[in-house]
Amino acid sequence: MNPFIYGKIVGKDCFANRRKELEFIKNAILSGQNVIVYSPRRYGKSSLVYNAIQELDVIPIWIDCYGLISKRELAEKMATEVVKRWKAKRMIESVKELFRSVKPKIRLGEEIEVEFSFEEEDKAFEESLELPQKLAKRSKRRVVVVFDEFQEVVQLGNDVLPKMRSAFQKHSEVCYIFVGSKRGMMEKIFRSALSPFYNFGMHVILNKIPKEDFKDFIKEKFESSGIGIDDDAIDKILDITECHPYYTQMLCHKLWFYSFIGDKKVDSDDVDRIVEEIIKEEEDVYMTIWDDLTLTQRKVLVALSKGETDLYSVEFLQKYGFKRTSNVQVAIKGLLKKEIINKVRDRYEISDPFFKLWINHINLFKHSM
Repeated sequence: MNPFIYGKIVGKDCFANRRKELEFIKNAILSGQNVIVYSPRRYGKSSLVYNAIQELDVIPIWIDCYGLISKRELAEKMATEVVKRWKAKRMIESVKELFRSVKPKIRLGEEIEVEFSFEEEDKAFEESLELPQKLAKRSKRRVVVVFDEFQEVVQLGNDVLPKMRSAFQKHSEVCYIFVGSKRGMMEKIFRSALSPFYNFGMHVILNKIPKEDFKDFIKEKFESSGIGIDDDAIDKILDITECHPYYTQMLCHKLWFYSFIGDKKVDSDDVDRIVEEIIKEEEDVYMTIWDDLTLTQRKVLVALSKGETDLYSVEFLQKYGFKRTSNVQVAIKGLLKKEIINKVRDRYEISDPFFKLWINHINLFKHSM
């Protein structure tokens, strides 16, 4: 089996490093502390939390908040996940006793589902917030509730965060983990003194995996599956992907596949060839992104692809044809909102390293200014 997995949550065998963060989250859970985990998309946040929970004797409740459109939908997700772990001989009757003022529909089968009526939305939401604590008391085990992409709940209404905080702060047997990919929104929720969730847990900010740690992981995974890889090839992989967890796993996955059906070894030329294939495969996507950008946004991306870091200097403004720094600021704000760039420490960088290569590869600077 290909040992390099990307695009989904991975288990311990395919999870790269993060030993320090893993132990931190495990200790926080065992201490009954809530945890806030955030980083740009595709840094492995969900896999990190998943692996931490798997190593503990707890009951996990996983709530994916991405795409939620109502409090009722959030309530149904929470209720469904709790009911899946509710052990009772007379399931429907027992579960219905969980709710005081609402009458949910409970569908049993291969997949258990809980549904509420539109009229019950507010009451169902409030009652569902209490379910993790009820499950913990019934099972006499700690319950860990993970809200993945938690920043998405903000759009569900002004009363959502206050009601969640009011309920969660009374739950002594439950640990809450809030995972988010939009750092600005997550910091507003958990670091602003005006937010109901101010100082509600311990913060874990994921950065890229250190190069030396990633090198060891890559070498071990290739060689343990019978494929040789030289150190130069590994260095080139990490230079190209800039140690981004998702794109490193993606490139290694493709390299592993082609070498497995080929001569069972990987060198620098193989890396170059597969990178070219990836760029060609993604070209239509990249062109769509590019066509949707303003001229100032394109200029900023070209600058970042060429390694520019001081985006507000007089020299930079003159070199890339900006009249004032406010034009650069507006472009950066738009690119951040579209998640085409990330702010890493004090620098901005293009989120997708292959998109960065594509920009340089076709010399768009000459053709778009």
